[in-house]
Amino acid sequence: MADKSKPQLKVVKRPTDLTPKQRAFVEGIVKGKLGSHIEVYMSVYDVARTKTGGIPKHAYVDSSKLLSHPKISLAISKGLERKEQSLVASAHRTRSYVIEQLYRESKSAESDAARIRSLELLGKSVSLFSDVVETKENRSSDLIESEIESRLVELLKDKE
Repeated sequence: MADKSKPQLKVVKRPTDLTPKQRAFVEGIVKGKLGSHIEVYMSVYDVARTKTGGIPKHAYVDSSKLLSHPKISLAISKGLERKEQSLVASAHRTRSYVIEQLYRESKSAESDAARIRSLELLGKSVSLFSDVVETKENRSSDLIESEIESRLVELLKDKE
């Protein structure tokens, strides 16, 4: 007869997991709505202000310890990186959408003025009407040095 006893199971925490309060601290910093890391710490860990309305001294120390914790600093940097990537992706999607709508409007607008305006905006988006002309002048460093020296000599003569 086989042994039908159930094995003892227990939940094993991964060593990289943060506590719920640590995760809330990281999220608060990444979102950046509360301001400084001390304010985030006080909010997450329910630290009350002093009687005079100031921040307790231990809050500075404890929040700095949290920030210097390797797992927390890694989570913060990853969170900020994700936030930046989503902002870039969002800006790219918005730009693509606007250009697509302008293109559609330039083909199917009912009035000539609307078509011309959308074509103008499309042209501006690719710098088609740019009047800026860059001229690049190549000068040697010896020539630049001699010009600077001559200007300095002239300035010194003027002061005498």
